[in-house]
Amino acid sequence: MLINIAGWALCFVVGVELQRRLRDPQRASYILFLLVLWVLAPLTVVYGYSTVEVHLGLVAAFACVVAAAWITLFTGMLWGRVGSRTRAETGVLAYGTTMGNTAILGYPLATLVFGGPGLALAVVFTEFQFLIPTQGVILGLGRHYAGPDSLGRQATGLHDLLRSWFLNPPVVAGAAAVAVRLAGVDLSPAVSHYGTTVGLLTGFVGFTQLGLAISLAPLRHDRGDVWRAAVTVVLRSCVGPVVLLLIGWVSGIHIPGVFLLLAAMPVAFYTMVVAAVFDMDRELARLLVAASTVLVIAGVVIWQAAAG
Repeated sequence: MLINIAGWALCFVVGVELQRRLRDPQRASYILFLLVLWVLAPLTVVYGYSTVEVHLGLVAAFACVVAAAWITLFTGMLWGRVGSRTRAETGVLAYGTTMGNTAILGYPLATLVFGGPGLALAVVFTEFQFLIPTQGVILGLGRHYAGPDSLGRQATGLHDLLRSWFLNPPVVAGAAAVAVRLAGVDLSPAVSHYGTTVGLLTGFVGFTQLGLAISLAPLRHDRGDVWRAAVTVVLRSCVGPVVLLLIGWVSGIHIPGVFLLLAAMPVAFYTMVVAAVFDMDRELARLLVAASTVLVIAGVVIWQAAAG
């Protein structure tokens, strides 16, 4: 674990240095984004869809997770529309509300609170929370809110947004993996050999992306920025778990505590990558990530201390 953390830190520093030295760091961010979209994400999706153990209780709980995730997504899109002053802010507010840091931060917190079994469920949550692979949702939101200098193609209209969500490499790879599994072909012996390697590589690439994408401009935020960030953090950490609890209560389905914890994760680090690649407000993205991460970690630590 310590070696991984050191590797993440080194990759982040490398990303920052590349941003300072490269003539077009946005292009470098986009190349790494394409690497994740076309290579790492499909490999991860095939691994997850081929190896996860399915049982009735997990399926029922995950039906609730999927419903809560999409409700959170549309809440974020509505908030982005009514709460922003510019289109560059709209995408960041929508994305920040929708996407939680369920992997880089969620995995260790789930392990701290729930132990090894919690980590296993956290991996399933991260991969399947929208039913379609999360990278497809990221791509759709990025294209929908892309600015004029975006390196990713803009999605125009509802039809193009839906196409971005459901027709992309991770979703196609996931559909193929499910079809093969339903046909009775077991890919788990083959994909299990690369699962850990791809997972580690994804983390290293992710922190390099983060270093390339984080805004290096001085902190300059007005009251409007602080207010929008505060509302977004509340929505990010409250809508998902509250909706998930309500759906579970109404349906009588038991929701594992780790799902509730992950639904309340702070704004995803990847918000800054999406803002850089698709020409959104990078400074606001940085504020959302910094503020929400500190608050959620403090909340979990206090919760654990009180429970202990």
